[in-house]
Amino acid sequence: MTVTDQIKHRRSVRTYTGEPLTDEHVALIEQYINNLQPPFGAKVRIVMIHGKQSTEPLKLGTYGWIKGACDFLALVFEEASLAEIAAAYVFEQTLLYCTSLGLGTCWLGGSFNRADFKKQVPLAENEKLKIVSPVGYPADKQRWFIERLVVNADKNHSSRKPFGETFFDGEFSQALTETKAGIYAEPLNMVRLAPSANNWQEWRIVLSDSILHFYKTPPAMYNTIDIGIAMCHFAETCRELGIKGEFKVLTDYHDPNGKAEYVISWVKS
Repeated sequence: MTVTDQIKHRRSVRTYTGEPLTDEHVALIEQYINNLQPPFGAKVRIVMIHGKQSTEPLKLGTYGWIKGACDFLALVFEEASLAEIAAAYVFEQTLLYCTSLGLGTCWLGGSFNRADFKKQVPLAENEKLKIVSPVGYPADKQRWFIERLVVNADKNHSSRKPFGETFFDGEFSQALTETKAGIYAEPLNMVRLAPSANNWQEWRIVLSDSILHFYKTPPAMYNTIDIGIAMCHFAETCRELGIKGEFKVLTDYHDPNGKAEYVISWVKS
């Protein structure tokens, strides 16, 4: 399965069969995690938690949002410049890989009991555990009332903003078209499919002189995580298409927009 296929197939799964992951799936995921290389030199680790290791299941509270999940992935990172972005980047890589294995996942930021998970993942002084995800076998039928609650929280939860509402040509006053985006049209469309907190889609990208400048907009609670997910979709799609480049913080870049917070730029190589 290609990266773009993984992105297109990924969805949030909240109801699982109750079966633990097979040894084969555990081994594949752990091997993948161990080979990850977080960007920006960030110190990130992804920990797999098995909720049914013994006859007494672990208590891992998700406030009713997740049902039947036996296994979880916890995202842990050391606080540093760009570390939260890097952590979100590699966590999304991992969830996309799980999608390629036919497994369900779901980003959880506020809807899990941190105390429960921290008992299973001891943290060093400078480490944070901000995100977890169930990982397992999706139930044939999802719980309609939970899905309806999610949809009612945002009536367009499954919708994506039009291309020209999040991507801009030179400045925020000028919408970017797919034609003008050129080779970046497909990577940007994969950004549009990125998950985000409450489907806010806080990322904004400005194409200027062949450089793409990435911004984040309020609300601030999860927009750094969400920009990391968007960057993952963009860069991994570029890699798949053979488009070479890298993310750089342009310290001499003068931000003329002022409508969003500049984060980083993609510079073609």
